[in-house]
Amino acid sequence: MAMQGFSAGVEPGGLYRMADIQLLLCYMLNSVSEPLPRDTVMEIVAGGGMANFFETTEALEGLLTAGSVTQSDDDERLLSLEVNGRVAVETLHDRLPRTLRERSSKAALQALARRRNERECDVTVTDHTHGCSVTCAIRDEEAPLMSLSLKVGDHSQAEYVREHFLDDS
Repeated sequence: MAMQGFSAGVEPGGLYRMADIQLLLCYMLNSVSEPLPRDTVMEIVAGGGMANFFETTEALEGLLTAGSVTQSDDDERLLSLEVNGRVAVETLHDRLPRTLRERSSKAALQALARRRNERECDVTVTDHTHGCSVTCAIRDEEAPLMSLSLKVGDHSQAEYVREHFLDDS
């Protein structure tokens, strides 16, 4: 079978056909409980080597035009799956390789957890003469629930702590 799309950035086992990429996008949006930002969806699929960036962009635009997916008008451009997209997933999801289904779902769930952590947690970095202190706090309805401060050697270590705290909280 000849490839219809670009192959740049696509890992072995990735998708090339427009219909398959659209189905993967719908599958991923169907696997989460809330809308995902457009940039996150693009990063998961194209950045994860599941499909080429340009083909993924075109596939998403086709879904938006068809009404299978809607996009919010705010800065986050949240994507939501509509009824006809859900029907396509229920009917055709077996056409997608299992590994891509699992990878896309896992990455989407991790992205949602990260967004939740960013809303519920605060991380501040304070400079000192010999390094930085990183304060990680978890809020419970705007009141602090837990706070932890760590001293680290420099800003790169502080950023490392910040990223891991937000990924794992």
